[in-house]
Amino acid sequence: MSTVTPTGDSPANQPSSFSSFEDQLTVAQSSKILADYVKNHGGAVWKSDLEALANDTSGDTPPEVSAAASYMLSHPDVYTAIETLDNPNADGLSGHWNFQDAANGALGSTGTMADLKDVFDRAIKSSAEITKLTTEKKTGLDATKQRPQN
Repeated sequence: MSTVTPTGDSPANQPSSFSSFEDQLTVAQSSKILADYVKNHGGAVWKSDLEALANDTSGDTPPEVSAAASYMLSHPDVYTAIETLDNPNADGLSGHWNFQDAANGALGSTGTMADLKDVFDRAIKSSAEITKLTTEKKTGLDATKQRPQN
């Protein structure tokens, strides 16, 4: 029995977005990073401030803060839940205390659902990559077993 090992463009040979810091963030981690940063930089942020942090428009935003801000922007329901922890009116403004409460689990199922969605998204992407690789390998093996045409 022989073992077939992937070569060429396998996931092990490609840069993986799964390994990036942002792809591994959770609601609690993002909230903690932003709570600490916002507490030391004004105390509160508008959604537009998150956009500036995510894009590092100032040029001096720490990478983990940019990643956490990007996470919040890519999960608008989570950000809305965080910013309304202390005020039921969504206005786009969130204080460091809201992020701290979220980091401590105040979001309940909203945070869990966002984390599960991220896990499923990563699993689906991995499954698609595996399917692509196995299909390519199977096609190559099938081609070698074709009978020559007369």
